[in-house]
Amino acid sequence: MKLYEHPAFSHLDPQFVRHLQDMIDVSSRKNNAFDTLQGLIKVNNELTQRQINCTPDMQRALLTSFKDTLPKAQRKQFDTFFNAISKVK
Repeated sequence: MKLYEHPAFSHLDPQFVRHLQDMIDVSSRKNNAFDTLQGLIKVNNELTQRQINCTPDMQRALLTSFKDTLPKAQRKQFDTFFNAISKVK
């Protein structure tokens, strides 16, 4: 599901949500877990700059959107990278 179709993002500016989706789409062209994680960090920075606090639903939707862009074989690697980064914070 695209972010602009997800109910968790319905309260945000539609153009901004499409911009976030474009960032996800660009990241998906690289087809590797590390670049996908970098894309997630860029999206997070965009949200932070606009002072948008993600709800748990938004966070799950973002993670799922990024993870779904990867080949199935790399989704576990993405989870491993994400979990490692999460523990550092």
